[in-house]
Amino acid sequence: MKNVLLVTMVLAAGAFAFHGNFDWQSFGGQPGDECSINLLESNADYMVMSVSVPGFWLGNSVANGTTWDSIELPGFYSQSDVGLPEVPGVAQMFALPFGTDAVVSIENVEYTTFPGINLVPVQTPEIDMPHNPFPFRQDGAVYNSNSFFPSQWAVAATPGTWGGISTDKLVATPFRYNPVTDELMVAKTMTVRIDFAGNPETLAYPSSETVRNGAAGMLINYSLVEADASVATDAEAAEFVFITTDANLSAITPLVEFYQGIGYETAVESFSGSATTSAIKAAITDHFDTSLTRFALIAGDHTSLPSYNYGNFVGDYWYACLVGTDLTPEIAVGRLTGNATQITNQVNKIIDGYYQFDFTDSNTTGIIPSTSVLAAHEQLYPGKYTQCCNEIAAYSYATNMSFWKIYPPEGGTAAMVSGWFNSGVGSVGYRGHGDVTYWAWSPGWNKTNIQALTNTFMPPVWNIACLCGQYQTGTECLAESWAWDDHGSSGALCANDPSYTEANHTYMKEIYKKLYDENFYNVGEAINEATIETIAAHGSIGETNAKMYIWFGDPAMEIFNNDVNNPTNLAISCNPGMVNPGSQTITMTVTSQGSPVSGATVALSDGIDGIETITFYETATTNGSGQVSFTVNVPSGATTLYTGARKHNYGPVSAKIDVYPNAIEDAAEGIETVVLGVAVAANPVTGSTALNFSTPVTGHAVVQVFDLSGRTVATLVNEEVGAGNHSVNWTPENISSGVYFVRLTTPAGTVSTQAMVLR
Repeated sequence: MKNVLLVTMVLAAGAFAFHGNFDWQSFGGQPGDECSINLLESNADYMVMSVSVPGFWLGNSVANGTTWDSIELPGFYSQSDVGLPEVPGVAQMFALPFGTDAVVSIENVEYTTFPGINLVPVQTPEIDMPHNPFPFRQDGAVYNSNSFFPSQWAVAATPGTWGGISTDKLVATPFRYNPVTDELMVAKTMTVRIDFAGNPETLAYPSSETVRNGAAGMLINYSLVEADASVATDAEAAEFVFITTDANLSAITPLVEFYQGIGYETAVESFSGSATTSAIKAAITDHFDTSLTRFALIAGDHTSLPSYNYGNFVGDYWYACLVGTDLTPEIAVGRLTGNATQITNQVNKIIDGYYQFDFTDSNTTGIIPSTSVLAAHEQLYPGKYTQCCNEIAAYSYATNMSFWKIYPPEGGTAAMVSGWFNSGVGSVGYRGHGDVTYWAWSPGWNKTNIQALTNTFMPPVWNIACLCGQYQTGTECLAESWAWDDHGSSGALCANDPSYTEANHTYMKEIYKKLYDENFYNVGEAINEATIETIAAHGSIGETNAKMYIWFGDPAMEIFNNDVNNPTNLAISCNPGMVNPGSQTITMTVTSQGSPVSGATVALSDGIDGIETITFYETATTNGSGQVSFTVNVPSGATTLYTGARKHNYGPVSAKIDVYPNAIEDAAEGIETVVLGVAVAANPVTGSTALNFSTPVTGHAVVQVFDLSGRTVATLVNEEVGAGNHSVNWTPENISSGVYFVRLTTPAGTVSTQAMVLR
């Protein structure tokens, strides 16, 4: 250590500010000001950071018959083991070249010594459920040692690999305590140098959008590795992997096709029966590529597709950590549990109840996604759970958020939660005690409450409480009640075991920040980033919480955060109106309420990996006219193309284009013959679409649309047509969403096809 400046501080009353049982010890900052961590130098050989402490809270309390001093450092928490002195640590993740290790040294430190301190040891972390008092814990060896704890101002000892980026975590501890002399050294400022020792291999490898977005916010020196991590590759791999069983394959297929259409290339792995956790992870890994893969969805119950067994609980976080042995997730993982019928219901709620919900319908206007219910358990009101929710509501988000607080001491009831669900709210968060089948707050909330809901818009629900996700026992847990009922939520985040209170506070706050302030729109990735923040802040208890929380929902589901205008749904059309096998250019046009939409992602493919043969998967972004063009070679055996479009804060559209073999070669004559047929160009139909038909003979042709009762809802063609291919535009009017039949009648015969209309 060099250039160490020792300052002895005279404690003056004017330096204090009262905070409950704590006094603010100011180093020039205002009460509650947080530490700052700044990058001073960075290159491939070393980096230098400064840590500045504006002040801290110092208080006392009685435990085990003794009066103890305790420290609060705003925004940071102790990462010491139970029984050791409770000293907060300032954690910061960073990147380093592959092949090197982090060597930490202190260049400068300015500190103050506080005498007469009896610092409390770390106690067993509090959990979010009632329990008998934990026994008082104190490490006798440390408390009888005439030395300062911790022994160093800063360490880095958490190496890991985040996708294609090598990482580590610095923990700077501005507090060092000697329990024999009762001295507390507190650093006002320190300068930390980290040398990258070893034989550098590369700065980084290509990484997925998921990893890059997270690393940009979490790694203080991300710019060092950004270029290498962002290198485009020609790898062919799925962006979204679905794991299911043959029994549930048909139930999950609509969601697979939906994502294939809107621009997340999918792959499916289906087990004939039950699978082990190792087999599930191997199936994900078989498709995983560090530069492409972002999501995995497991569609099955714990018996057939089990979560990983961590000992006291199970969880799916193990499936997200694919590179190295650390707990930094490479992909976002979700689960739809239950049987085929229950999974079908969840898929419908995700697509129809959230993604393609008609916000503009006269019966649903007024639903604004950037609203959230915050329900808090009444314990220690207005502190603890209420305080956590109030801090969430008070945060300054980039999105103009509105919060509806439901606190029992302020008259909050379960009926209020139901009311907000039924009137439409963007998300719901509960913070407090929980159990397997209910929120354990005084108003009550369980399966019965969910079954009584009538909401048609399905918001996500953050159940930041204990045990609500314990789905493996055979008892219907609250997460399953949220999922299986016709109403309720589109997804539910729940813990599988008793979870830790302080880490839960951080977790819930970070989820809201990621979704509504930091542009992590895909819910699974927002959860991942909140998890990484929680682990960094809380160490081992953050790791335990990370393992036990399960997202019972679709990890790629993109959260709307409109704060003024409700989302409008996209529509897509195809030119030419009829697609045939062979090499051709296909132009897709994306509109919303009749106007072209630029900047939308559009996809086109001829199959889905794991379900059918696929030879091409193309994506592009629409221009100012709302158009993209793809030059593709449609195989002769293809029957369907998958297409669609997505753009943030628009309802995405996914459609199928029928490939019509309008010309077949007559083997005897060597000539081409037109085949009788009719096809819908974009199906489902969300706006105008082309109805393509062909007839081998000249004559009177009739094209009509019928509903399920056989009633004619539209006659589009009723005239003489020549032999060959034809197309007519259809804009459904004055009809509701549902299944319809399109029928072509000519002298050569009658054929029909189905059309799904989504309004």
